[in-house]
Amino acid sequence: MTSSQKPALIGAGPLAGLGAFVIWGFLGFYFKIIDFASPFEILAHRILWSAILTLTLVFVLKRRARLWELLSSRRTMRLLFLSSLLIAGNWVIYIWSVHIGHALEASLGYYIMPLIMLILGRIFFGEKLNRTQIVSVLICFAGVLNLLVFFGSLPWIALSLSLLFGFYGVIRKFVPADPIAGLFVECLLLSPMAFGYLVWLGMSGNMAFGNLGIGNDILLISLGAVTTIPLVLFAFAARNMKFSALGLMQYLNPTIQFFVAVLLLGETFTEAHMITYALVWVGLGIFTWDNLRTARQLRRKS
Repeated sequence: MTSSQKPALIGAGPLAGLGAFVIWGFLGFYFKIIDFASPFEILAHRILWSAILTLTLVFVLKRRARLWELLSSRRTMRLLFLSSLLIAGNWVIYIWSVHIGHALEASLGYYIMPLIMLILGRIFFGEKLNRTQIVSVLICFAGVLNLLVFFGSLPWIALSLSLLFGFYGVIRKFVPADPIAGLFVECLLLSPMAFGYLVWLGMSGNMAFGNLGIGNDILLISLGAVTTIPLVLFAFAARNMKFSALGLMQYLNPTIQFFVAVLLLGETFTEAHMITYALVWVGLGIFTWDNLRTARQLRRKS
């Protein structure tokens, strides 16, 4: 390992990733608090208030030149449009899962994500899979199949969340974008649809914002901060550390989600869930051990 690579293990990239995953871990509880609004209204508020906040940060932090670089590149705009659709899909599925009492399955999706990122890292960035990592992927796959056997259907919430966010991370790694400016462009591209939906919702008399008190309005406005901060941290981490290592770090997110779902939201942890989570945890345990072993070997060689 070269000296230029060492900071990635202890530097700003991993710290940013850690902060992002801790905040995301508690988002399910926040969404439960604001479930007085529909999932799509919450999504629209996330987009619009995040756009306003990130635009403010662009000017305050003097990132206008970086923003213009993004806006003037057709290739970058195409990639950011695709990433905006992926992250919007991830957002609304997660919000909806909490709304209908499936936060536990959502946490499973984020447990699966490190393995999804491992596979995507192999496909897009040439990061090799050794035999131990392949075994860990197969064990986690067995956990997913277990739910199929018990419930007769795949855990599509979990699979959708992990795939959408995994591909989002891939695209953001390809985009030479400043994290704040990049997130603003993503939200800007989604804003016309979000604003149009809120206008329609208001005209139909079904909008929560502005009708349920200033306290609830503040909670919806605050979606800008709870959305922007972790995504900016993640985008920074994705560009400043190894992709598979970023996937490894994210275990903290679903662990917090798991305890929030069971202890705070009161969701039922069935025997089927127990078997599936046991298999996933075993697979991730093997994956973690292999990563730590490889890291020690690299340190000895450096």
